[in-house]
Amino acid sequence: MGITNEFVDSSVQDITLQDDAFHGRRYLPFIEWWYFDAKFENGYTIAFSVQVINLIVKRMVSTRLSIFNQGTVVLKSYEKYPLKEFFASPDIPFITIAGKQLMSGMYDASRDCFVYNLTIEVPEGSLSLEFIGCTKGWKLQHQTRDWWGVILPRANVTGTITLDSMKIHVTGIGYHDHNWHVSPRIVSKFGWIWGTCHSENYTITWAEVYSTRLTSHPILVINEKDGGYLDIPPDAIWFSTKKTKFDHLKFIPWLLNIETTSEKVLLIINMEVTSMDHTKFLGFIDYWRYHMTYTGTIITDCHMETVEGTSIMECLRF
Repeated sequence: MGITNEFVDSSVQDITLQDDAFHGRRYLPFIEWWYFDAKFENGYTIAFSVQVINLIVKRMVSTRLSIFNQGTVVLKSYEKYPLKEFFASPDIPFITIAGKQLMSGMYDASRDCFVYNLTIEVPEGSLSLEFIGCTKGWKLQHQTRDWWGVILPRANVTGTITLDSMKIHVTGIGYHDHNWHVSPRIVSKFGWIWGTCHSENYTITWAEVYSTRLTSHPILVINEKDGGYLDIPPDAIWFSTKKTKFDHLKFIPWLLNIETTSEKVLLIINMEVTSMDHTKFLGFIDYWRYHMTYTGTIITDCHMETVEGTSIMECLRF
């Protein structure tokens, strides 16, 4: 059993710590964001993101924090700041807003992994979490020339979340990614869906990026815990939507299936949405945060594991 980065034609590349630093685009308009989520053993889940928006008509930075209990929103915060309140290092993952440190990342040579600390305080609550990576990070460039960097496909997460002065100690599994060099023309696309699934030793990161309602580009990367990753060619990935739901004047996926068959791996996963939370972004982008259950099987090098659990998924429509 073992995954190595063996596809010669792979568009996926190894990621570095500096890739997760601030990029910007000099004088060109851009959007850049960092995203974290975590699923805890006690039923709580969190999703947090920082968005930097530098457009002709809007220049700002925002933070979004959602805390869920059994898939139900118990805290939802959206904060906006002028760009002058934002600082991010161009060399290492390090972000402060209004003088408060939110995120810092480092490479721990003794454990050969990336380690991140996330500290968020909002009027309704707070969190303080440490993410210790246990999979190899990767990055890829989309056809629109923007980058998607998944620096922590899977991480062990420990820390505390605080709700109404009640401190809760948490342990679980987390994820972190970063998108940069995103230009305003991205809104000419239809949108995307994205998510992750886990077995005992494997993490599956998947996405389907829609150019139009009927044309899309599938992405599927499989990480081995404490090992490498496998980028599945698009023509060997099959996404299917078995059921949709009409919400906020749009049809969104509700029951999905992912399959791939190659010399390296066989994978079948069925996913069903159990709850969702909708947000409007920039006033016109529809954004859904799902909780979903998934079941399936992964076979690699004659080794079979069950893929089963609850995870977070997003759906975005321009």
